[in-house]
Amino acid sequence: MNRQDKLKELILRLHDNEDPEVIKKEFSENFGAVSAKEISEMEKSLVNEGMEVESIMKLCNVHASIMGKNVLQNHGLIDEHEHPGHPIQVIKNENGALRMLLIQMEDRIQENDLETLKELATKLWEIDKHYLRKENSIFALMEKHGITAPPKVMWGVDDQIRTLIKTFRNHLEADEIVGFEEMKYEIMEMITKEEDIMIPMVLDVFTQEDWLMIAQESEEIGYTLIEPKQKWIPQSDKSFVERYKEDQKKLKKDEMVDGVVKFETGELSYKQLLHVLNKTPLEITFIDETDTTRYFNQSAHKYFPRTKSALGRHVLNCHPPKSQSIVTNLLTDFKAGKKDSETLWFQKGDLFLVVTYMAVRDDDGSYIGTLEFVQEASNIRQMEGDRRKME
Repeated sequence: MNRQDKLKELILRLHDNEDPEVIKKEFSENFGAVSAKEISEMEKSLVNEGMEVESIMKLCNVHASIMGKNVLQNHGLIDEHEHPGHPIQVIKNENGALRMLLIQMEDRIQENDLETLKELATKLWEIDKHYLRKENSIFALMEKHGITAPPKVMWGVDDQIRTLIKTFRNHLEADEIVGFEEMKYEIMEMITKEEDIMIPMVLDVFTQEDWLMIAQESEEIGYTLIEPKQKWIPQSDKSFVERYKEDQKKLKKDEMVDGVVKFETGELSYKQLLHVLNKTPLEITFIDETDTTRYFNQSAHKYFPRTKSALGRHVLNCHPPKSQSIVTNLLTDFKAGKKDSETLWFQKGDLFLVVTYMAVRDDDGSYIGTLEFVQEASNIRQMEGDRRKME
């Protein structure tokens, strides 16, 4: 039995409720250490063989505790990723701040200081930005490098943690302290998975260009508890070939800016079209007939994360596991011609969001993609009577 098969066998035995201590002992005897790549390939193999992502999620904490500290730290950019402001340092610094926050919360629980605890729990919700950056930037690039199963598993656990935090905060509003230990445990386990499994997994495959994209998109999404003290600037100079390629890309972009897009009902320059789409009071996303994300506009307000890493990404991978069946069913109905549109609406904090999905069809009725519009409609809901004059 090769290493990969043995690794998979141990995880399947965990799935069958075998004693984790027995598995841990056998793991140590057979492996000693594994690479992050081996873990990724094992999870991918289990998914391909039909195991539900949710099942792997349930085992995630157990196999992380068994293998986490034994993952080989074989980093290719050791000096570079240790520089201040690098996305990896941002992740680790935020995790350190989260650890400290949980200690503060524990202290306030012992003192039964509910008011301070409520404030700290509000700060804890900033973890959402930490997870959004991971899910929309890092996961997208992991998938492009062929690491597909771990992001699905980790995203599902992120959502479980979000639910635990919301539930804990709801209890606090009722002046009850319920669920802290479970919430703390899952957050600490996720910190271990990020630092001992995910980071080693991506260090071997992500390029400097990937990290620069993550850094840029991180600024757009925002940070958790602490802001980076300085922006990461790669120390290594770009080669002549890299600079030449960048210049060529810029030339092509400039040529496009000067072009004109002609429609049946008029024409717009590329520049005009770009700004018209971005000024539209909607978030617009388009996926093609292969369910691949092809475009989103840069609207002034972002109600959901939209990162350039998502371009070329399968739409299912842009959604958490719990939402994927809903997306699949909707697209199936669009492609079969059973539906042409679907509209959802819900409250998100102070915002009232209306999300509309529309099937896009060619002149002959052939399905060519789906368009998503997101609109913040609080002001529309408040409109009454007539307003026919401008102030």
